[in-house]
Order: sequence, then C-alpha cells, then structure tokens
Amino acid sequence: MFRHLAILLLAAVLSAHAQDLAGDLTLHRLLIDGENWQLVADGIGFADGACADAAGNFYFSDLRGNAIYKVAPDGQPEKIFDEAASGLKFGPDGRLFACQGAKKRIVALDLASKAIEVLAEGVTPNDLVVTQRGHLYATLTRTQQVLLFDLKTKTRRVVDHGITTPNGLTLSPDQGTLAVSDYRGENVWVFRIEPDGTLSAKAPCMTMRLPIDSKGQFRFHHPPPYLKESGGGGMTSDTIGRYYVTTTLGVQVFDPTGRFCGLLTNAHPGHAPTNCVLAGTGRAWLYVTQHDKVFRRKVQATGNVFEAAPAP
Repeated sequence: MFRHLAILLLAAVLSAHAQDLAGDLTLHRLLIDGENWQLVADGIGFADGACADAAGNFYFSDLRGNAIYKVAPDGQPEKIFDEAASGLKFGPDGRLFACQGAKKRIVALDLASKAIEVLAEGVTPNDLVVTQRGHLYATLTRTQQVLLFDLKTKTRRVVDHGITTPNGLTLSPDQGTLAVSDYRGENVWVFRIEPDGTLSAKAPCMTMRLPIDSKGQFRFHHPPPYLKESGGGGMTSDTIGRYYVTTTLGVQVFDPTGRFCGLLTNAHPGHAPTNCVLAGTGRAWLYVTQHDKVFRRKVQATGNVFEAAPAP
C-alpha cells in the first residue's frame, strides 16, 4: 500500500513538473539537481562590480581593497588594476568601463595597455552598462537619475529622473530594453531604448519580493509586515531574456515578461548580495558578489555578452 502511494506521489510530482516545464520559466528550468553555491574568493574587503567577457572570464572589484580582479573559468583571482569600481561592464571596443563614485568619475580601462581614459567627471555613478551602439547608461543613485554617455560624441545627458534609488541595470538580449533596479523600492523599471539612446515607455515591470519586518506587527488575516525596501542591486540577463537582480533576500529571477520565476537564497547568510553575472565555462555559471566573498553555481542558462558585435 505504502509503495503504491509513493509511486502515485512521485507520478504527481513528475506530472506537475512536466506541465511547468512546458510553458513557465520557473527555477526548474534554471537550477541543476546536485549543484549548489561554490566559494570562489574569500577575505575581500567588499566585493562588487561583477561582470564577464566573451570568453567567460569573471571580473569583480574590491571597493575597500582598491582593486579589480579577473578570475578565469577555473582559475584563482588575479589583480589586474589598482582601482576600485562599484560597477564594471565591457563595451563594444573590448575595454572595461567602470563607475568610480569615490573619485566622482566614469572611466574606460584598457586591459592590455593598462591605460585609463576618464569619460565623465563630477558625477557619482553607482553601476553601468554599455550597448553595442556605444551608449553607456549609468545610475546616479543619490540624485535619482539615469545618465547617458555617448561614446562616439563624448557627450552626456540625463535620460531619466525619479526612480527612488536607481541602482543596478542590465540589457535585454536584443539590447532594445534597459532594466533598472530600485534599492529602496519594490520594482525593477524597464525602458525602451531609442536609436539615439534616449529612453521611453518607462514602466515598473518586475515586482521584487520584500523582506519581512521582524519588529513589525503580525495581524490575523493580514499580510505579513513587509519592509518597503527590496535592496534591489546589481543585475544581469541571459540569452533567453531572463533577468537576475540581487536583493536583500537573495537573487530574484524574472522571465522576459517581468513575471517572477523564483528566488535563489543567499549563499552567505547575513549578508545581502551586491551584484551578479553569468560567467565561467560557457557563461553558464551564476557568479554572485556578497560582502567579503564571491560564490558561483552552475545553472541552465547562458549569459549575454555585449562587447562583440552580434552575428549577422
């Protein structure tokens, strides 16, 4: 009898999963059985600025240690710059672009020559992303702005204002959409990118899960007392259009329509992740910077790369 019941329960689970896999991008389509978080680096002052190149090399910054590191798919952290950056992304020319809020500037780093070009000064950027058209977007968190810097004309302008605390940002696979997280809000905002780099069709597309206030009042037949701040931070995307955003609760994943796929709980309990990216072999490993550590786990996804021109 018990064996028969177990078989029925297993069949029900498999049936539910089969129906789920047919249409929804839940975590069943992302996570791999037996794969968990692996420690990549430890003893960091404060890890941030996660990004990757086309070969799958992973890069991150130590904001307190004033250093930028490169990690080969199966290698150890190697310091490549004595600079700190809260945001790092590669651009179409192969250079590494960086936000240096402490120095109030945005720079481009040449990995071969180690040359540093200052692109914009007098700003306090948090994070950035660069399109293949040469449009660099940076979040100016303190002033609630999104800045556009045109790499061709060397001009800059504010293209959005009003998100409570704009923080992380990423692009859709076709680079037609810009997504921006709100650290003190509950939404990820999306914009349509126009040919000249301006933004339109602003909308709060993704609703992030919020942490519960342990000091709040729990009332019968009422929702839990949620905090108002999601802690929405660094973001990345994959080739099928999923969005990944670091939050207080962990990495939250959304499908291309903005629907919630699931939550990857924190690898480093007690410390919220700051940034994430798909890197490593096949760009199929989700890397997360989290306080003084970096973790990764193998997933069923491939990270987008925006440094090289798309195939014809």
